[in-house]
Amino acid sequence: MMRYLDPHLLQAFVATADIGTVVGAAAHLNRTQAAVSMQIRKLEDHVGTMLFERGPRGLKMTSNGHMLMSYAREILSLNDTFIAHLGGNQEKGRLRLGVVEDFVATRLIAILSQYRAENPAIQIDIIVQPNARLAAMFDSKMLDAVICDVSGIHRKPLGVWSERLYWAVRDDFTIHYDRPLPIVMFDDACPWRAAAIATLARAGVDWRIVSEASTLLATSAAVRAGLGAAPMMNGTVPRGCRIIQPIPDSLCPVEITIGLFANAHPTLEARAFIDIVTSGSEPRAIMDLRAMSDDETAGLLLG
Repeated sequence: MMRYLDPHLLQAFVATADIGTVVGAAAHLNRTQAAVSMQIRKLEDHVGTMLFERGPRGLKMTSNGHMLMSYAREILSLNDTFIAHLGGNQEKGRLRLGVVEDFVATRLIAILSQYRAENPAIQIDIIVQPNARLAAMFDSKMLDAVICDVSGIHRKPLGVWSERLYWAVRDDFTIHYDRPLPIVMFDDACPWRAAAIATLARAGVDWRIVSEASTLLATSAAVRAGLGAAPMMNGTVPRGCRIIQPIPDSLCPVEITIGLFANAHPTLEARAFIDIVTSGSEPRAIMDLRAMSDDETAGLLLG
């Protein structure tokens, strides 16, 4: 009897392998946990071998599971490609996009607006996490594309944004030059923390950490409360706050680089997103900002 690999079974297999749990795969596929478990068992019966080892630490693919994975991804990719061509690229699809919070608050809106206009039928899942978590999720194949700090992912980015983090304080914050500057700092897991500390060291500023914040919302709250100065990206400085001028001589902005990354064989949905980022107007806007002097940029932020 002729045997074939059912794409629905392969979807359950790939999602379970990528996410690591049947519960997570079920949520991702909008199926019940029982349905995904049954589909995995059915696929194992169909191919005649165990695909996962089940232990106290969760699921782990067997050697045969790893062998099937490459074929499964290719089969699903070919299926998506055919359906897209058949439907004139208007069939529903899904983009799993991971983005660092600061980018969501600045550049993402314009990119998503263009993406939605060109791909109205595609569902977009936006996963906002810290840089380190996004890198881990991308390495685990849980995301189709990710925008995060370039230091976290060991491959060449498809596009980059050179950004500056300016030192923001509440409008009525008073700087006492005879005391350590109170700093609201990123937590230890953030790659921007080391860059911010290095900037402070080069400036010769006496400083102390008064608060650690793991999210942009927490950073904004700390600055608005007047706790201290925090490094913040263009466009994220909250109302009622200002950029402090270099103290005492040269407290420069923190230079960071954010990159766009995608899987080696991106889905059609991810390719469309990549095309918008790499060929649209966004890179020119970045170059315009970088060409501005520090005084001009600070004026733009304060205005």
